[in-house]
Amino acid sequence: MRSERLHGLDILRGCMALAVAVYHFTDWTKLAAAGTKTNNVIAILGTYGVEGFFIVSGFCFFFLYGETRWDGAQLKRFHLKRFFRIAPLYYFAVLLNLLLHQPVGPEVTPRMLAENATLTFGLFHPNHALVLGGWSIGLEYVFYFAFPLLAFLTRRKAVLVLLTAAFVALSWPWNFYAVPLATHAGDAKFHAYVQIPNHAFLFLLGGLLAWARTVTPWRLSGRWFLAALAVLVMVGWPRGPRFYDHFDVMVGTTRLFYAGLCTLVVGLFAFFDMPDRPWRKPLIFLGDASYSVYLLHPFAFLLVRTLLPQSLGPLANFSLSLMATLVLAGLVYRWLEKPAMGFGRKLAGT
Repeated sequence: MRSERLHGLDILRGCMALAVAVYHFTDWTKLAAAGTKTNNVIAILGTYGVEGFFIVSGFCFFFLYGETRWDGAQLKRFHLKRFFRIAPLYYFAVLLNLLLHQPVGPEVTPRMLAENATLTFGLFHPNHALVLGGWSIGLEYVFYFAFPLLAFLTRRKAVLVLLTAAFVALSWPWNFYAVPLATHAGDAKFHAYVQIPNHAFLFLLGGLLAWARTVTPWRLSGRWFLAALAVLVMVGWPRGPRFYDHFDVMVGTTRLFYAGLCTLVVGLFAFFDMPDRPWRKPLIFLGDASYSVYLLHPFAFLLVRTLLPQSLGPLANFSLSLMATLVLAGLVYRWLEKPAMGFGRKLAGT
């Protein structure tokens, strides 16, 4: 297992989590009206922030564990560390949802509680999550279940290329037919969108990037990194008709375009060694706390709406919710996530 830490991806992960929070806060506060250019840009950033998580996860695991010799002891270490990285905060968020009676996810039944407690809900349906945004955690954990086998199968990189192509083909019916043709009634469109076949290829794209970085000594300079990032922003800036239904940019050729762009952005950050500057430390901390930002921002919003006057305007609600998210995420990372990860590493003997 490699121990190299890629600070660029840590920073990108934090930015993507923040983009998801901004997307939700903008929608909940009505800060930017549907169909406006601002709303369209934020919708794209929020939506593909989540898709970017999957690509980054694929990159990190194939990069760190791609050459691992899997045996019983290694599997035990891997799954212990993964469980204590994901489960404590997830359980905390579910508990908050239940205590605060937030109407998120399916009806709370013994089966749903069991699926969420074992983190197996993604195998049944990602929208069995009992917390907002939990569907992506379900998919992430399915990837953890499958990763040792994927890593073993793709030790020959030709297999990784073929498997990625196969997963892209697998997503085709969902991307072009199942999701676009589904109705919004009963969240059927969203239920179709979150399915495993519609997202599995993103993890493999991350694996391809990890392989490319491993075999390529070339790295971007700061000037070329900024120039390339500016080009990608200009290429991805929405043009043409404005959209009111955010699913318009989550399906079809538009999704292929932005998923490809997302992959290039992840590659850009992976091939750039972030310089050790004063601004790097807080951005890396944001990346470290990105999981808390992602799962806890709805509770930060609820806290602001509950404690502060209802007369606050959209901008004030948005700004205070964002500040509360960062404070809450920092505290929870420091006092829950970090100790839990340390305990997991101790149990795993690493």
